[in-house]
Amino acid sequence: MGSEGSPGPEEEGTTVELRHLDTLLAIADEGSFTAAADALATVQSNVSDQVRQLEAELGVPLLVRSRRGAEPTEFGVLVLERARRVQRELEDMRADLALLQGLESGHARLGVVGTASRWLVPALVADLRERAPGVRLRVNEGASERLFTELVDGELAQAIVTEPVNDRRLVVEHLLDEDLVGLVARDIELPPEPVPLAVFASLPLVLPPDPNPLRIEVERAAEGEGLTLTVPVEVEGIRLLADLVVAGDYASILPETAIPPELKRVRIVTIANLPPRRLAIVSARDAQLSLADQAVRESVGRLVETHMSTRAKPVKKVRSRAKRG
Repeated sequence: MGSEGSPGPEEEGTTVELRHLDTLLAIADEGSFTAAADALATVQSNVSDQVRQLEAELGVPLLVRSRRGAEPTEFGVLVLERARRVQRELEDMRADLALLQGLESGHARLGVVGTASRWLVPALVADLRERAPGVRLRVNEGASERLFTELVDGELAQAIVTEPVNDRRLVVEHLLDEDLVGLVARDIELPPEPVPLAVFASLPLVLPPDPNPLRIEVERAAEGEGLTLTVPVEVEGIRLLADLVVAGDYASILPETAIPPELKRVRIVTIANLPPRRLAIVSARDAQLSLADQAVRESVGRLVETHMSTRAKPVKKVRSRAKRG
């Protein structure tokens, strides 16, 4: 006779099945066993049985019931994270098979920093429409730090971010260097170009907050010259940075390609001895790119070589790699 807590006869030989994981995910998403049963079009007893079988197979409690519904234990949080990855892998597998069969169902997930999205995303969408019309693209625009987290969590397949990237869980491939330039209102008097960085250090600046990689690079350049920047306003959105320069007596330092060409009442000036901004395409070390994601990666490589050739210095064409080692 088994001891208390050991699996019963009906649980012996149980293995983790996809339906077990689907049930666990439904409970987490719906908040209770009852709501999960409704979402899965089954009865609550089936939901309870499948959770019990999964817990017996893994040997740990995954959920606790409370007045607020069902909540994951510490073990449950880990299993849910893995279950979502399994779910995404299955979706990618089905999409890859559909692409191989000529069906239009490939789904790619790309992150892009705001400083690059203005010029890259419209060109990328147009390129994919022509070369890979079966790819459905989801783009997350955000700060590099947020995109790093979304890559590690599996929400994104790859992302274009600002270097440096200091996360061993990510594979980094350098894309291009582009100039950082000064943006000032037209009525601010400046010496001839290239303007010394010391002049910008004396102006009130609007910049992204630390630890934004762009902010780190600008601060590092200032420290190298013994300067301290004056930053009374910190803003994450690059578009808003440019708008604040137009509206007030501020200045900013931005990648040249991130500045909207339609801006009026501002000047773009070169700054002496300022290193370029570096962009990279990164993915999780344990990720495997789907066919759709590979198509996006190849498209980004083409755009870096062609669209940016007149304004930046592309380093190399991005090579699609199905497996990340």
